[in-house]
Amino acid sequence: MVTPLDASEACDWILGPAEDLSRPRILGNLNLHALHLSLEDGPVQTLTSRSDVTLVDGWPILLLARMASPESGWPTTRERIGSTDWLSELVQRDPEIAVAAVGGTPETATRMTNYINSRTRSMRWQHFDGFNFAPATKASSETGIPDVLARADVVLVGLGMPTQEQWILDHLALMKGGAVVANVGGCFDYFAGTQRLAPRWMGRLGLEWLYRLAHSPRRLAKRYLIEPFLLLSRLARRGQRPHV
Repeated sequence: MVTPLDASEACDWILGPAEDLSRPRILGNLNLHALHLSLEDGPVQTLTSRSDVTLVDGWPILLLARMASPESGWPTTRERIGSTDWLSELVQRDPEIAVAAVGGTPETATRMTNYINSRTRSMRWQHFDGFNFAPATKASSETGIPDVLARADVVLVGLGMPTQEQWILDHLALMKGGAVVANVGGCFDYFAGTQRLAPRWMGRLGLEWLYRLAHSPRRLAKRYLIEPFLLLSRLARRGQRPHV
């Protein structure tokens, strides 16, 4: 289910040629929360099953992948890869592509747009917030989401699970063949500075969840302290092992 790519390899895939130009390509990611939701019939399960590439966005998933398939190309040095990792790489490369971004507060959308524009010359970035779906810049105020999606080479949707997955499924038909669409969660907030990203050493040790929990206890307590046990309970009742 998951694909052993690092940030550079993920960008190579995003910028590489599409084998099938009749539909968009889906770049998914799997963390423990997504795995929990994928056990239910719903948009997360549907999008995950239809993804062309699924990245490991969480230390527990990385551990499960190593345990399930030790011969499948998961070296012990391979780390989890979050949306911020490969998007940072993509911004550094500054390819001549059109990116449509959807998600975040109006403040996040504006600050994210400023962040991208201050670091790139070739990338064309158009951002719509995830509340009013209004454009972040006046220059794009006369262009609606359907037109932007039709021209975009990359579409990034950060509306939280499972809303972002449902949004992608509802709008796939508006995207051009060969484009890449990705569910990126709270990625925009980190670049915009409205949320703090955990130090990378904590991610390597599998402790990023603890950093995030400490900074957003009310929002993340259920996800990190209760959902893992619910997931194990559901798998035990089904007599299943997590398939990654």
